[in-house]
Amino acid sequence: MIIANGTIETKIKTGGGIDPDTDYPIAPSVSWGSPISCQYRANKYSNKGKANGEAFTIASYEILIDEQPYDAEMLRLRDESGKILGEFSVIEVEPLRAVCQIRILV
Repeated sequence: MIIANGTIETKIKTGGGIDPDTDYPIAPSVSWGSPISCQYRANKYSNKGKANGEAFTIASYEILIDEQPYDAEMLRLRDESGKILGEFSVIEVEPLRAVCQIRILV
């Protein structure tokens, strides 16, 4: 059992492929899945990133969810108030069988 302090939403791509008439690629449509309760903590968080004179935030998170099938490549993390913390590529998904949870590194 996790102590939820946020939610994640999985990026879902549908459609796409090659147009049979023109042989040009068709971009897939993107949507977000239903929210999944999660417990997250920042592994690394810094507002000191700079590139071309522009500031940006560097962040990586460890996310725990209850055990379920999970194989997404991208996710959106929200805090418990609903504020979007960011959209992240999934680096690693590790089942924690002893506690029936899944650890996701982004």
